[in-house]
Amino acid sequence: MTTGAVEAGDRPLTLMDVTTETRGATAGRNPFAALVRDMRDRLQSTGARRWFFGSLWGLLYLAIPVILAWVYPDHGPLQPILVTILVLVLGALYVVLPPLLWNRPWPVAALVYAGYLGVSCLAFPLIGVNTVWFWLYVPVMVSMSWLPVRFIAATIVVVVVAQLAVLAALNDFADLWYAVALTTSISVMMLAFGQQIRATVRLRDAQSEIARLAVVDERERFARDMHDVLGHSLTVVTVKSELARKLVAKDPERAEAELGDIERLSRAALADLRASVAGYRAMTLETELSAANAALVASDVVPHLPASASVVAPELRETFAWVLREAVTNVVRHARAKNCWVALEKRAIIIGDDGRGVPASMSASALAFRSGGTAADQQNGHGLTGLRERAAKIGAAVTIEPGEDGGTIVAVRAEKGPKARDAG
Repeated sequence: MTTGAVEAGDRPLTLMDVTTETRGATAGRNPFAALVRDMRDRLQSTGARRWFFGSLWGLLYLAIPVILAWVYPDHGPLQPILVTILVLVLGALYVVLPPLLWNRPWPVAALVYAGYLGVSCLAFPLIGVNTVWFWLYVPVMVSMSWLPVRFIAATIVVVVVAQLAVLAALNDFADLWYAVALTTSISVMMLAFGQQIRATVRLRDAQSEIARLAVVDERERFARDMHDVLGHSLTVVTVKSELARKLVAKDPERAEAELGDIERLSRAALADLRASVAGYRAMTLETELSAANAALVASDVVPHLPASASVVAPELRETFAWVLREAVTNVVRHARAKNCWVALEKRAIIIGDDGRGVPASMSASALAFRSGGTAADQQNGHGLTGLRERAAKIGAAVTIEPGEDGGTIVAVRAEKGPKARDAG
């Protein structure tokens, strides 16, 4: 009857589609002017235009009573004219009512469609029992009005029962029983069609939301990676720059060496940045051990590092490299430590220092790491958040605890059993 009326993905116009400016402009005007503006906006929407195109197919059926009235005028010469006028009115209502009632309260729709049935009853003196054919359009319009399913189903039942009652009262059921059958089948089909369109619209809305969340997640991941890539390097560059400035007058040769390290670290950071943008950056635990040694020495922290990373399980080395980078960066920035220890095990990495320990402001964060909460997210930026997220990808537990003799101990331990996933 109306296949192709509204393409999936064309959301029916709702009151929310009226812009704030439009609402503001009409707020102080005559309510009737506001109603006219709303009706015009609805009828000019993309969904309404698609409904108009689809409804043309349904209008073809209205040509049948007009043709019969002109070919077989049983009630005088005025009958064809009156039937034509009535059919034009019903056809116009059939075209415009669904867009005007999209997402309206169902009692409003019930009154409007009851009025449509009342107008159609004017055809009884003109074409008799064949008037029941006009009622077929009511379930079709209701199905395309985006009303509650229960209301649509109830409308179908009311229309079918009304047809049965009229046919039974006029003793024409044997001749026109198929009108009831056709109304039932088309109504159920249009109900299913309308619900399919609504489901498609909701699916597209969900896909749009998923795409939006994916963009947000990617931005957070990129921000975290930029912190991981540049935070450590820039911290070391800053420390070395301060050291070089102090050594310029006292020890020019060492100052020159520090400036050389700054240049090398800057080039390495630039290379890491380019690799990150390209998406193929790789971390190695051996490289990070070497970088950690340089960063700690430049900060006057004595490093106590393992000679090799071979003891660590291969699938955990990249994640542990990120952990080492973040932990050493925090030691250099915040700990004010004199010593830093790093211990590697097959499925664990432990970094400790003898600095000022876990600040009171980070106590909630330490608890958040153990419980998977968000206090770390709120208080400590991308660094600790990124560490927790990377550890979670390999099924590892992260703990941040005060050391026995002061300082802080950061430990990441991967669970034994199934092979941990690569965090890359």
